[in-house]
Amino acid sequence: MLDWIFEGIAEWIGGIVSSMMDAVSGIFLGALGADMTTMEEYFPFVKSAFSVLQYTAWALLFLITVWQLFRSFGGPISESENPWQLVARSALFAVLVAYAKPIFEICLSIARAPYLALMDSGADASFTFAGIESTLTNGLTTVAAASTIVGLLLMIILLVSLGWNYFKLLLEVVERYIVVGVMCYTSPLAFAAGGSKATQSVFRSWCKMVGSQLLLLVLNVWFLRGFASSVGQFLANGGALTSGSGNIFLWLFCALAYLKTAQRFDSYLSSLGLNVAQTGSSMGMEILMASRALSGLGGGGRNAGSVFGGGPTPSPAPSGGFSTKFTPNSFVRDAVVDGGSNIAAGGGLGFVGRTFGAVAANHGAVLSGPSIASVAARPPATSGTIAGDIADRSLGNYMPHLQGHSLRDTSITGGRIQTTASLADGKTAALSLFDTNQFEVPTSPYSLVTADDGSQWYQMASGEGMGAFYAVPSFDGSGSMVADTFPGITDTSLRTVDDGVLEASSNNGTSLWYNSALYDEPAAPHDTIRTADGVGWYALRPNASIPELNGEEAFDAAQFHSFMPGFSPASAISSLSPAQQSDGFFEVLHQDGSGTRFYDCSQYGSPRGDYKVYEDSTGHQWFAIDGTPAIDHVPMTDHHGQPLYENGTLKTTPKPTIRYRSVLTRFASPEKRNPLQPIQPPKRK
Repeated sequence: MLDWIFEGIAEWIGGIVSSMMDAVSGIFLGALGADMTTMEEYFPFVKSAFSVLQYTAWALLFLITVWQLFRSFGGPISESENPWQLVARSALFAVLVAYAKPIFEICLSIARAPYLALMDSGADASFTFAGIESTLTNGLTTVAAASTIVGLLLMIILLVSLGWNYFKLLLEVVERYIVVGVMCYTSPLAFAAGGSKATQSVFRSWCKMVGSQLLLLVLNVWFLRGFASSVGQFLANGGALTSGSGNIFLWLFCALAYLKTAQRFDSYLSSLGLNVAQTGSSMGMEILMASRALSGLGGGGRNAGSVFGGGPTPSPAPSGGFSTKFTPNSFVRDAVVDGGSNIAAGGGLGFVGRTFGAVAANHGAVLSGPSIASVAARPPATSGTIAGDIADRSLGNYMPHLQGHSLRDTSITGGRIQTTASLADGKTAALSLFDTNQFEVPTSPYSLVTADDGSQWYQMASGEGMGAFYAVPSFDGSGSMVADTFPGITDTSLRTVDDGVLEASSNNGTSLWYNSALYDEPAAPHDTIRTADGVGWYALRPNASIPELNGEEAFDAAQFHSFMPGFSPASAISSLSPAQQSDGFFEVLHQDGSGTRFYDCSQYGSPRGDYKVYEDSTGHQWFAIDGTPAIDHVPMTDHHGQPLYENGTLKTTPKPTIRYRSVLTRFASPEKRNPLQPIQPPKRK
């Protein structure tokens, strides 16, 4: 009895799908082409308004030229361009604005040649989709007889998916054609941007986009005719291959994959560096949303979408949309999770719900934050994993700070999330997030982020774009926003000096702070402070300073004893030599000819041999190294600076000096981290 019912359903669905494909294909394949005829007839306003856009383009070109001439004559030379070249270029593009449409039609004529060649190439695989009905019905009957109702149900789902994806491809073809039409009738504005070097990048990007869209326009024929030939092959042999293998299942899966590839080909071209408009992502879903709204207005209390909510629910309001059905604890969530345990109904209802949930996931459904939390917040043993396209487009609902980023290679599992984010500047960053409830504090740099459910996560990043996920506000040298960014830091002003480097000024002096995510830990003495979101910064100790001296022996000695109260030399101080104080050290000379060098402990490493450490009146510490008197023999020179010789021997003169056994090494600046260094995950609790 059930077999008979499902066979009747399959025959009914096959008739609907085949009729729809026949009707729509005839309309689309015959109406669209590599010209603007359809565009002008359906949207006559764009043709009549073209002259308005031309005058607007001339006005825009004139304003750009005048502004650049003003900069050329009134601004810095390095920031302006040659006025004669500017005027010549602007005059040329003013002419191009006048002939913008003929130029675009030339581009269309170039694309029309391969377009028509593909339309006329090979044998015309004349077919009607009506033939699919009988072939599929026979195939379904065979499957039902050989297996179970489950196999028949799977065939019905595949058939519906085939028709839906073909319909989406046709919508994509129309969108691509409309994009070309819009670029044609707005081309004067693009030519206006080519008059100046400052704006010519806009014109170049527009040219690349035109070429890419015309390529897609030609490929539309290739994809549609390729699918038509596949349908003809199926009607001929029911999906069998010449090798003797193949069947109806294999053909359906291959046909679905072909249609999905055709829909996503614009994104594939974009990944190759071509400027392609991303189309078709939501148009089909919006049509489905409209049909759902109509069903809600009709008063239907139940519909097919209610199964995704886990039970009977009233029809949503028209504004609810299709995606509102994919709420927490839905069958869509269970359908896309690999492993783990389900959270929706089980049994036969669960199987059917997950089957339709998988169809919805393949057609643009997005998981909500709570649905993702039901996986991410669970232990790994029961969580399972969410990956693929639905994970890429849904993660932003759970991690709000990732909204607006293009994500790929996303994997969500118990306590751990991995993804790759593409930034606006073209850089990418590999992100790993670890639940603070399941993992220890990482030993490597991290930041704290808050998920949609309020949970805290350690976020670790690598790659050229990693800095975007460890960034702090830009500081201007005032004390504003310091306490908000660095809790507990007071009486300190910050100034941004480089990417990941801040200059901190306080009563203790001035020092540099380095972002621990971007720089290795410095060898110099430092403290580690953290931002409000947990990012660590290496705060170097401020450099020490010496008192001002006037060259008078008694005054300088008194000043120094006040500056370094713990210093009691065996011989009285005769003078100070502060010539090297900018390098972090200075020299004290004694009356017995000896000396003492003082090195700032915040700038120099510990010396070898004997040394002492003193603390000045400001609290800074100094390495003290004693030097012994010595005599150096210095070459004698004449008044021209030439060495003097006597009997072939260089004449020298004795010169008192001081010998020091140790020369200290100054701390080097922290080095930047390798952005490609792999992330070291923390330990699980």
